[in-house]
Amino acid sequence: MYSIGFPKIFNGSTVYLNKDYDAIKTNLQLLLGANKGGLFGDPAYGTKIKTLLYEQVQSPMIPELIKDDIFEAIYSYMPQIGIKRDDIQINIVDNYVQAIINVKSDSSVESNLYTIDLLGDE
Repeated sequence: MYSIGFPKIFNGSTVYLNKDYDAIKTNLQLLLGANKGGLFGDPAYGTKIKTLLYEQVQSPMIPELIKDDIFEAIYSYMPQIGIKRDDIQINIVDNYVQAIINVKSDSSVESNLYTIDLLGDE
């Protein structure tokens, strides 16, 4: 799996590419950091994490709703990786979300653990 390298995209006439672990992590960060409805042309892309966190009603179900939202987004937009709902762990402190995701890539035999920090100090 390949992904365009951010923030350095170009080097003269070539394009930086991330491969395998780094590509999957970059793609996960972009997918999970995007708001649903924020991508013109594909309003279902992204997650509702920010909406869920900033609602007035704080519920113990919020981590489970975030886990469902992340699973649905990965299942829909990253079919090249294998994931189960139980492979996602959510930690919330104040409005800081950390998602720990155990992913098995189609191109790899072993699974990798990804820690994605969302809504931290941006």
